[in-house]
Amino acid sequence: MKALKIGDLTAKYPIIQGGMGVGISLHSLAGAVAKAGGIGIISTAQIGFKDPEFLKSPMEANLRAIGEELKKAREIAPKGDFAGGNYRF
Repeated sequence: MKALKIGDLTAKYPIIQGGMGVGISLHSLAGAVAKAGGIGIISTAQIGFKDPEFLKSPMEANLRAIGEELKKAREIAPKGDFAGGNYRF
């Protein structure tokens, strides 16, 4: 298979994992896809839903969770390519 090129991004394989919201596309799935040479997607749709402060401060909980999930995904695939929401990581 040919590599996938999107702008300055080059994934080893032309595979983009679909983003599945609310707890499906998190660090473990996205990290595994990126480690295998594709592009892993971390869904940011209400990503902070497990945070105890989510109902009081959903925006803050979501922002914290995005950082935590990205950090965990990077631990799985330090050189992998990830995307989430409108961002590439």
